[in-house]
Amino acid sequence: MDIPAIYIDNIEDYRLCDVVSVELDKQPAQAIGNSPWAQGEENVSASFAIACGDSHIFLKYYVTEGSTQALHNRFNDPVYNDSCVELFIAFNGDEKYYNLEFNCTGNSLVQYGSGKDDRMFVPAALLKEIKHQTSLKSINGAINWTLTLCIPKTVFCYHKQLNLLQGTAKINVYKCGDGLPRPHYLCWANVESAEPNFHLSRFFKEVKFSQQQLISA
Repeated sequence: MDIPAIYIDNIEDYRLCDVVSVELDKQPAQAIGNSPWAQGEENVSASFAIACGDSHIFLKYYVTEGSTQALHNRFNDPVYNDSCVELFIAFNGDEKYYNLEFNCTGNSLVQYGSGKDDRMFVPAALLKEIKHQTSLKSINGAINWTLTLCIPKTVFCYHKQLNLLQGTAKINVYKCGDGLPRPHYLCWANVESAEPNFHLSRFFKEVKFSQQQLISA
Protein backbone atom coordinates (compact mmCIF):
# COMPACT_ATOMS: atom_id res chain seq x y z
CA MET A 1 0.00 0.00 0.00
CA ASP A 2 1.28 3.46 -0.91
CA ILE A 3 0.75 6.17 1.71
CA PRO A 4 0.09 9.53 -0.02
CA ALA A 5 1.44 12.88 1.11
CA ILE A 6 -0.31 15.87 2.63
CA TYR A 7 1.77 19.06 2.63
CA ILE A 8 0.94 21.37 5.53
CA ASP A 9 3.46 24.20 5.23
CA ASN A 10 0.83 26.94 5.21
CA ILE A 11 -1.71 25.46 7.62
CA GLU A 12 -1.95 27.01 11.07
CA ASP A 13 -1.65 24.59 13.99
CA TYR A 14 -5.20 25.18 15.18
CA ARG A 15 -6.58 24.20 11.73
CA LEU A 16 -4.37 21.19 11.15
CA CYS A 17 -6.70 18.40 12.25
CA ASP A 18 -9.68 20.03 10.54
CA VAL A 19 -7.88 20.10 7.20
CA VAL A 20 -6.41 16.62 7.57
CA SER A 21 -9.75 15.13 8.59
CA VAL A 22 -11.46 16.45 5.46
CA GLU A 23 -8.66 15.26 3.17
CA LEU A 24 -8.54 11.77 4.69
CA ASP A 25 -12.29 11.47 4.14
CA LYS A 26 -11.52 11.63 0.41
CA GLN A 27 -9.36 8.51 0.56
CA PRO A 28 -10.69 4.94 0.34
CA ALA A 29 -10.97 3.65 3.90
CA GLN A 30 -9.04 0.48 4.75
CA ALA A 31 -11.15 -2.04 6.65
CA ILE A 32 -9.88 -3.27 10.01
CA GLY A 33 -11.82 -6.37 9.18
CA ASN A 34 -10.02 -9.45 10.47
CA SER A 35 -11.20 -10.98 13.75
CA PRO A 36 -8.83 -13.91 14.33
CA TRP A 37 -10.04 -14.54 17.87
CA ALA A 38 -13.78 -14.14 17.20
CA GLN A 39 -15.02 -12.77 20.48
CA GLY A 40 -17.28 -9.78 21.00
CA GLU A 41 -16.86 -8.31 17.51
CA GLU A 42 -20.45 -8.82 16.30
CA ASN A 43 -21.45 -5.18 16.76
CA VAL A 44 -18.06 -3.62 16.03
CA SER A 45 -16.73 -2.35 12.71
CA ALA A 46 -13.71 -0.16 12.04
CA SER A 47 -11.67 1.28 9.20
CA PHE A 48 -8.90 3.84 8.73
CA ALA A 49 -7.26 6.21 6.27
CA ILE A 50 -3.60 7.18 6.43
CA ALA A 51 -1.32 9.78 4.85
CA CYS A 52 2.05 11.36 5.61
CA GLY A 53 3.86 14.66 5.41
CA ASP A 54 7.48 15.63 5.74
CA SER A 55 6.96 16.03 9.49
CA HIS A 56 3.81 14.03 10.37
CA ILE A 57 1.87 10.83 9.97
CA PHE A 58 -1.85 11.49 9.58
CA LEU A 59 -4.48 8.94 10.58
CA LYS A 60 -8.25 8.85 10.74
CA TYR A 61 -10.22 6.02 12.30
CA TYR A 62 -13.90 5.35 11.66
CA VAL A 63 -15.55 3.14 14.29
CA THR A 64 -19.02 1.78 14.98
CA GLU A 65 -19.70 -0.16 18.18
CA GLY A 66 -22.50 -0.82 20.62
CA SER A 67 -21.02 1.29 23.42
CA THR A 68 -17.84 3.18 24.23
CA GLN A 69 -15.56 3.50 27.23
CA ALA A 70 -12.85 6.09 27.97
CA LEU A 71 -11.71 5.74 31.57
CA HIS A 72 -8.01 6.50 31.05
CA ASN A 73 -7.03 10.15 30.65
CA ARG A 74 -3.30 10.31 31.43
CA PHE A 75 -0.55 9.82 28.90
CA ASN A 76 0.68 6.21 28.71
CA ASP A 77 -2.31 4.94 30.67
CA PRO A 78 -3.58 1.49 29.53
CA VAL A 79 -5.95 2.90 26.92
CA TYR A 80 -6.25 -0.57 25.34
CA ASN A 81 -8.77 -1.29 28.10
CA ASP A 82 -11.00 1.47 26.67
CA SER A 83 -12.59 1.76 23.23
CA CYS A 84 -9.22 1.77 21.50
CA VAL A 85 -7.57 2.01 18.08
CA GLU A 86 -3.92 1.28 17.44
CA LEU A 87 -1.12 1.65 14.90
CA PHE A 88 1.97 -0.55 15.13
CA ILE A 89 4.79 0.58 12.85
CA ALA A 90 8.39 -0.48 12.12
CA PHE A 91 10.47 1.84 9.93
CA ASN A 92 12.88 0.88 7.15
CA GLY A 93 13.45 -2.75 8.09
CA ASP A 94 13.93 -2.13 11.81
CA GLU A 95 13.12 -5.22 13.88
CA LYS A 96 11.84 -2.93 16.62
CA TYR A 97 8.54 -1.11 16.26
CA TYR A 98 6.35 1.54 17.84
CA ASN A 99 2.89 0.81 19.20
CA LEU A 100 0.65 3.88 19.20
CA GLU A 101 -2.62 3.31 21.03
CA PHE A 102 -5.50 5.78 21.44
CA ASN A 103 -8.85 5.64 23.18
CA CYS A 104 -11.93 7.27 21.69
CA THR A 105 -11.14 10.61 23.36
CA GLY A 106 -7.65 10.71 21.83
CA ASN A 107 -5.60 9.89 24.92
CA SER A 108 -2.46 8.00 23.96
CA LEU A 109 -0.03 5.29 24.95
CA VAL A 110 3.13 4.96 22.85
CA GLN A 111 5.97 2.47 23.28
CA TYR A 112 8.96 1.15 21.34
CA GLY A 113 10.72 -2.20 21.42
CA SER A 114 11.27 -5.58 19.81
CA GLY A 115 8.36 -7.54 21.29
CA LYS A 116 5.44 -7.54 23.67
CA ASP A 117 7.62 -7.85 26.78
CA ASP A 118 10.41 -5.53 25.62
CA ARG A 119 8.80 -2.08 25.51
CA MET A 120 10.01 1.40 26.39
CA PHE A 121 7.52 4.22 26.91
CA VAL A 122 7.83 7.29 24.72
CA PRO A 123 7.89 10.29 27.11
CA ALA A 124 4.61 12.05 27.82
CA ALA A 125 6.22 15.36 26.82
CA LEU A 126 6.35 14.07 23.24
CA LEU A 127 2.84 12.63 23.30
CA LYS A 128 1.55 16.10 24.11
CA GLU A 129 2.59 17.12 20.60
CA ILE A 130 0.06 14.76 18.98
CA LYS A 131 -2.95 16.73 17.79
CA HIS A 132 -6.31 15.00 17.61
CA GLN A 133 -9.91 15.62 16.70
CA THR A 134 -12.80 13.40 17.77
CA SER A 135 -16.46 13.07 16.90
CA LEU A 136 -19.08 10.80 18.46
CA LYS A 137 -22.76 10.31 17.74
CA SER A 138 -25.45 7.71 18.35
CA ILE A 139 -27.38 6.34 15.36
CA ASN A 140 -30.06 3.67 15.73
CA GLY A 141 -28.62 2.46 19.01
CA ALA A 142 -25.02 2.24 17.77
CA ILE A 143 -22.16 4.60 18.58
CA ASN A 144 -20.30 6.01 15.59
CA TRP A 145 -17.03 7.75 16.40
CA THR A 146 -14.06 9.05 14.49
CA LEU A 147 -10.57 9.99 15.61
CA THR A 148 -8.24 12.11 13.48
CA LEU A 149 -4.58 12.13 14.52
CA CYS A 150 -1.68 14.36 13.46
CA ILE A 151 1.39 12.55 14.79
CA PRO A 152 4.65 14.52 14.50
CA LYS A 153 7.73 12.50 13.67
CA THR A 154 9.33 13.69 16.92
CA VAL A 155 7.14 11.07 18.62
CA PHE A 156 9.30 8.45 16.89
CA CYS A 157 12.15 9.50 19.13
CA TYR A 158 14.32 6.44 18.53
CA HIS A 159 14.58 7.40 14.84
CA LYS A 160 16.22 10.82 14.94
CA GLN A 161 16.90 10.99 11.18
CA LEU A 162 13.51 9.70 10.06
CA ASN A 163 12.42 10.87 6.60
CA LEU A 164 8.72 10.17 6.21
CA LEU A 165 8.64 10.95 2.49
CA GLN A 166 11.33 8.42 1.62
CA GLY A 167 11.53 4.81 2.64
CA THR A 168 9.21 2.05 3.72
CA ALA A 169 7.58 0.74 6.85
CA LYS A 170 5.71 -2.31 8.05
CA ILE A 171 2.45 -1.74 9.90
CA ASN A 172 -0.61 -3.28 11.37
CA VAL A 173 -3.71 -1.42 12.49
CA TYR A 174 -6.09 -2.57 15.20
CA LYS A 175 -9.36 -1.95 17.01
CA CYS A 176 -9.71 -3.41 20.48
CA GLY A 177 -11.22 -3.04 23.91
CA ASP A 178 -9.56 -5.38 26.38
CA GLY A 179 -11.40 -3.98 29.39
CA LEU A 180 -14.88 -3.72 27.89
CA PRO A 181 -17.78 -5.92 29.05
CA ARG A 182 -17.32 -7.81 25.77
CA PRO A 183 -13.64 -7.55 24.79
CA HIS A 184 -12.91 -7.55 21.07
CA TYR A 185 -9.86 -7.62 18.81
CA LEU A 186 -9.89 -6.58 15.15
CA CYS A 187 -6.89 -6.19 12.85
CA TRP A 188 -6.12 -4.88 9.36
CA ALA A 189 -3.55 -7.56 8.50
CA ASN A 190 -4.59 -10.94 9.82
CA VAL A 191 -2.70 -12.40 12.79
CA GLU A 192 -2.27 -16.11 13.42
CA SER A 193 -2.03 -16.82 17.14
CA ALA A 194 -3.92 -19.02 19.59
CA GLU A 195 -4.44 -16.08 21.96
CA PRO A 196 -5.00 -12.37 21.26
CA ASN A 197 -1.59 -10.82 20.59
CA PHE A 198 -1.03 -7.72 18.46
CA HIS A 199 2.74 -7.76 19.05
CA LEU A 200 3.58 -10.31 16.34
CA SER A 201 5.51 -8.17 13.89
CA ARG A 202 5.90 -10.99 11.37
CA PHE A 203 2.29 -10.28 10.38
CA PHE A 204 2.86 -6.57 9.71
CA LYS A 205 2.31 -5.48 6.09
CA GLU A 206 4.77 -3.40 4.12
CA VAL A 207 3.74 0.11 3.12
CA LYS A 208 5.58 2.74 1.12
CA PHE A 209 5.62 6.44 1.90
CA SER A 210 4.83 8.25 -1.32
CA GLN A 211 5.55 11.78 -2.46
CA GLN A 212 2.33 11.67 -4.47
CA GLN A 213 0.51 14.75 -3.28
CA LEU A 214 -2.99 14.42 -1.84
CA ILE A 215 -3.46 18.17 -1.30
CA SER A 216 -1.45 21.36 -1.31
CA ALA A 217 -2.49 23.86 1.35
